[in-house]
Amino acid sequence: MTLLEPGSADRAAALVDAPVGVALQPVQDIVDRVAIGYEALPRPAGAGDEDALIDAAVCMAQHAGPAVVFVPLSGALLSSPAFDPMARVRACGAIPGEIAWLVHELEASRLDDTGMSRLEHLRDAGFHVALDTASLALLGHTLVAAVRPGFVFLDPRISGRLHDEVAKAELAATVTFVSRLGGRLIARGIVEGAQALAVAGLGVQYGVGPHLARPVVLRADLAEDGDDAVTDTWFRGRDIRVLEERGAALNAPLLLTSLPVDNDSTVDERTFSRLIGEAARGLQAEHDSDRILRIAAELVIQVTPADRLAIFEADWHRHRLVPRVAAGTGMEGLAEMDNSMNEGITGWAFAQAVPYRCADTDTHPAATTIPGTERMEESLLAVPLIAGDHRLGILDLWRDGLDRFSEEDLERCALIGYIAAAAWRNAELYAELERRAFTDSLTGLLNIRWWNEIAPREAAQSARAGSQIAVLLVDLDAFKRINDVAGHAAGDTALRATARALRAVMRQGDAVVRYGGEEFLLMLPNSGMEGALRVAEAVRASLAELPPPAEGLPVVTGSIGLALFPEHGRTLDEVARAADVAMYQAKRAGGDAVVVAPRTTAA
Repeated sequence: MTLLEPGSADRAAALVDAPVGVALQPVQDIVDRVAIGYEALPRPAGAGDEDALIDAAVCMAQHAGPAVVFVPLSGALLSSPAFDPMARVRACGAIPGEIAWLVHELEASRLDDTGMSRLEHLRDAGFHVALDTASLALLGHTLVAAVRPGFVFLDPRISGRLHDEVAKAELAATVTFVSRLGGRLIARGIVEGAQALAVAGLGVQYGVGPHLARPVVLRADLAEDGDDAVTDTWFRGRDIRVLEERGAALNAPLLLTSLPVDNDSTVDERTFSRLIGEAARGLQAEHDSDRILRIAAELVIQVTPADRLAIFEADWHRHRLVPRVAAGTGMEGLAEMDNSMNEGITGWAFAQAVPYRCADTDTHPAATTIPGTERMEESLLAVPLIAGDHRLGILDLWRDGLDRFSEEDLERCALIGYIAAAAWRNAELYAELERRAFTDSLTGLLNIRWWNEIAPREAAQSARAGSQIAVLLVDLDAFKRINDVAGHAAGDTALRATARALRAVMRQGDAVVRYGGEEFLLMLPNSGMEGALRVAEAVRASLAELPPPAEGLPVVTGSIGLALFPEHGRTLDEVARAADVAMYQAKRAGGDAVVVAPRTTAA
């Protein structure tokens, strides 16, 4: 096959009839079944044209984004000076953050200094790096430490060996090590529910296989047995988990509470029933996880007094148990602990997934000590917080002395744990629904509803802090011509490519909104004129680098208006209107330009 030069306007069009294409195999959360990305598989299977496969796979990012597309990459091509990954990505209108280069473990282990240096350059450019078909025997710590993969695909044979206790122990250790370095394990060969439960129980959150999802192809002529032929609109209906967004609650500070209830107090059955009923009613209407965990902690202490208490949240990305609530003397050091999911009595009990009573923590083989405290004679109740198939966290209660908790104490705490976990999971689902309500289905950006609800809060916060907010309004030039000449599918492709380009230049904390039609709004908190102009120019240049949306059409450019809060308006809506006026000035001047709104006398 003759490939077009990188950057050619005809590249995407040529791939439509190319003899080599790709199927996309969803990479999914094993429990939630939410996709984080798609692995590119050659079609026909076994096709040997690596350049053609890479082009076809990278160009699929325009449909799959913001999910990650895992693209196979041989060690030979990786080390070749002729390989220009950035040119490949730009030619298809993708961005590095949506591409993961998938290198086979054996080839990675044989890379010389040049190959390892190229991997480092890929990471520096914003790409992901993944190891493929890693076996527990060959997946040494040295290789993982050298490659620092963001993802590790396990050998498919591992999923079928987990009836062996040694294999379980090896996999648990691998999960811990890879997670500590910021990587995520992905299980291959998930063909049945038992395998899914087995790997998930050992901390592997993501997987691929026919039990989870079948590969999909956009070209029905390349579909093979087991593939589903879909249209590009199929991707818009998929729920995608953007990994950087998940677990935001885990950044919440450790909440230290007091222990007002005397350790020797008791609660009779009638009082217990009343407290449980009141808590259940209150938690049903609660959507804030901090409030839910605080209420649960207060209820537990009332029902089962203790000397110390902690509630941990499961961070499945880093394979950690993160402390969210702590109470009692000496618990301040809890925040300094590196709490692996499979370390300590807490990690052991979390893995068992059943409430546990420990009469003597010092003699338990998994015992660890909180920094700043000494070993002592103490008892422990550990209650995993589980809602359905979702292990959310764990509740720990300690009392000084040996065997100080009864079976009744354990049963009461377990009941509170069930109620709290259900409320916690409902809060997560509510947050997910709210996120979807604020998300534009075509581009994955925030939508106008988000702007209408959040903008007043942002303005009020900025006014209190005395800071500025920059607003950029971006309108695509000659967008109507795209729809008229190439159809609405080409227009949708241009909008998605624009969204990816905008996300690529944003800082953490900035917001990108699809403001309407082909208009996009960028909100830059704590940004003055100088910084906003730099971002605006980066946006303009990023749009100009996108390939044409269809054959015979020019590249997409943008007219950009810039305004500041509070200089250009008393509210962010007024600032947006000022940016809109400036944007139309840029458009009347020929487009592909940045115009700053004239200064006003807004009070």
